[in-house]
Amino acid sequence: MGFSFIRTVDYQEALDYISSLAQRGWRLGLDRMEEFAKRADLMNSGAKYIHVAGTNGKGSTTAMLQSCLVECGFRTGAFFSPYVVDPRERVQFNRELISESDLAEITSHLKPIGETLSETEFGGVTEFEFKTAIGFEYWKRKNCEWVALEVGLGGRLDATNIITPQVAVIVSIGYDHMSILGDTLSEIAFEKAGIIKEGVPVVVGSMPIEALARIEEVALENDAPIWRMEREIKMQPTSRGVLVSTPGQTIELCPSLFGKIQHHNAALVFAALELAGLAKEPEPVKNGVSSAYLPGRFTKFSISGKTVILDGAHNGESSIALAEMLDELEVRSAICVTGMLSGHSAKEFYEPLRKYVKEFYVTPIDFHRSRDAQELSAEISENSFTATTFENTRAALQAALGQNEFETVLVTGSFYLVGEAMRQILR
Repeated sequence: MGFSFIRTVDYQEALDYISSLAQRGWRLGLDRMEEFAKRADLMNSGAKYIHVAGTNGKGSTTAMLQSCLVECGFRTGAFFSPYVVDPRERVQFNRELISESDLAEITSHLKPIGETLSETEFGGVTEFEFKTAIGFEYWKRKNCEWVALEVGLGGRLDATNIITPQVAVIVSIGYDHMSILGDTLSEIAFEKAGIIKEGVPVVVGSMPIEALARIEEVALENDAPIWRMEREIKMQPTSRGVLVSTPGQTIELCPSLFGKIQHHNAALVFAALELAGLAKEPEPVKNGVSSAYLPGRFTKFSISGKTVILDGAHNGESSIALAEMLDELEVRSAICVTGMLSGHSAKEFYEPLRKYVKEFYVTPIDFHRSRDAQELSAEISENSFTATTFENTRAALQAALGQNEFETVLVTGSFYLVGEAMRQILR
């Protein structure tokens, strides 16, 4: 009798294999992911989910949810998209990244299962589908009771949308990924609202009326109770944070993540936990919100006497939020290291930063969808900004740190760029 063995790859081999799947592109659709999950028995875990979608703020919201669930005493998983510094950021347990050995072992386990689909009508799994499967397998092995699950792109056809959550959260709706999600806010909202399931309560943040109307329509079709910001969920600023009121409770929250936009996100977190029946005691929620951490969301460092701010803002709405945070810090004369991925509007993104940034250092991003730095620099200059092109992120960052006339260096335009800069800083 013969035996077959699955060779366990090491951590770097696992990363290389996962990266090799990128050539299959990005595919929206659930049929293959559902088949992959069935063959790998990914859903047989008993975990409960809070599913988080939105154009901006979904990462911060997911981080606060994870932190609160841990503080409530649950074995808690979390999924983030994209990662910023370390690929292991995507899959977490109890606020800690998946270990290198676990990621390698689970990749070894899932790889042959995923490859069985290559010769079927489903086709081979994509990079994002495989990363999502790693999360489900890891949380099953960790016996997670709750998972804070961030959507990758959109919602309706996203690989994460093979679950039925206890609560769905739609943080915000804005113009982003329009070539995939649609040209209007109503179309984009319809895709995000795809995480709404029959009878499952949904929490909805502040957003344009056009988007809100479409989400309410989908919720009504699914008989899903809906709590809206400024209706069931109300906020009032305090000297320390924000006072949040829902139909059942009032609580003061002090988010550890910087910016008034995080008051909004924290309020959604509290509402989601209350609808899930997990907000009976205030202290775990307060502690969770005040101890959440997520890299690349207005992350600050002090280097050579300068304040370096790194923020993954990459579209118009997130640029406006970034400008408000710069206002809070009273930044008036910054130099900005920047780069963008294709598909984003430079004018829409950089215009809100005009008041704060005096000069732009433009760099390509080490990612296949990076915009050409010369082209982006020319587009920035067309809008009466001063822009200089650099060969790479390291050169741009070093040059910015060497400019004595600026006390603040801002790195923004893409999470991938922020990740490159943070890896340089943390070396």
